[in-house]
Amino acid sequence: MKTYIYIITICLLLIQNQSLASTRIINGSIAKPTDWPWAVSIAISDFSTLQGAFCAGSLIHPSWVVTAAHCAKNNINNLQVILGRHTLSNENTGETIKIKKIIKHPEYDNNPGNPLADIALIQLEKPSSQPILRVAETYNKLDNNNSLATVIGWGLTDVKDKSSISNKLQQTSLPIISNEICNAPESYDGDVADSMLCAGLAEGGTDACVGDSGAPLMVNTAIGWQQVGIVSWGESCAKPNFYGVYTKISSFHSFITQNICTAEEIPAIPMLSVKIKQENVTVHWDNIAEADGYQFYYAPYSEPMTEVTFNNINSFPLKDNNINVTLDNNVNFYVAVRAYKGNCYSNYSNLGTILWEN
Repeated sequence: MKTYIYIITICLLLIQNQSLASTRIINGSIAKPTDWPWAVSIAISDFSTLQGAFCAGSLIHPSWVVTAAHCAKNNINNLQVILGRHTLSNENTGETIKIKKIIKHPEYDNNPGNPLADIALIQLEKPSSQPILRVAETYNKLDNNNSLATVIGWGLTDVKDKSSISNKLQQTSLPIISNEICNAPESYDGDVADSMLCAGLAEGGTDACVGDSGAPLMVNTAIGWQQVGIVSWGESCAKPNFYGVYTKISSFHSFITQNICTAEEIPAIPMLSVKIKQENVTVHWDNIAEADGYQFYYAPYSEPMTEVTFNNINSFPLKDNNINVTLDNNVNFYVAVRAYKGNCYSNYSNLGTILWEN
């Protein structure tokens, strides 16, 4: 199925104590002040921003932060969110905003060891002026095994030294590891669920650590950085065979968008058309003026529609409102598209079909 491989190739070209990992970066490096403008520190307001910091997050909408559910305290009156600040002690920089509301995922189970659905949304009392981070869409395979990812945070830089909290934002790069490897007997022995992902090195050495819970795990794509994970839990920090475990963002995309996007922020629905001339296919859709881009979806054709289609949906983002592909014999697909602005998506377009005609 050359077309299937062809579209996946396009996708790849566009991408490039078992305890809660309240993590700081081990054996990382100091980030540049301008590299991660969506980085968020969550702090207790009764202390300085350095002393009060206990978790991290990322700004995914001017009024919303995504973090780990185990970071979401029930009493929000003494909490604040620090945005646009590289050095926590430099209180003359960035923004400090109080919290209006916290929404924990309804399936979060409060497990202190390996929590399920460890994701929460923090609504700010007023919008932030900082740039936002896009989150990985459900069918966008950005969290593939061996993809290189980056995690950031202000946490511990030495797991044995509880005073090694970093004043400056740290970063480290890690490969994403398959859940099969992460669930091996010598690692987490089956504790890593499908809604989680792992990242790290088999030999250990670098990792997120205590204080970085809620921080983003990100991959760089042709259209910018996207978040694929949230620092959640792990066995110590940077320990051989025990990778960092993250909440898998793509598993919770609907939870995020349904809560952060108002009706006014959702782009119009594009209408899609398919033109086939011999083996050349052009898929075109409406240009939506308010959209930042489009998410293109494809899946194998089945009639009537079966699990062959539903279990093999893929997607990738595009800036343009068309795509051209070359068909091979007897290769058939469904295609659709959605417009997006920030992390807010339109409904799906009409369903198109690419059918090979003998």
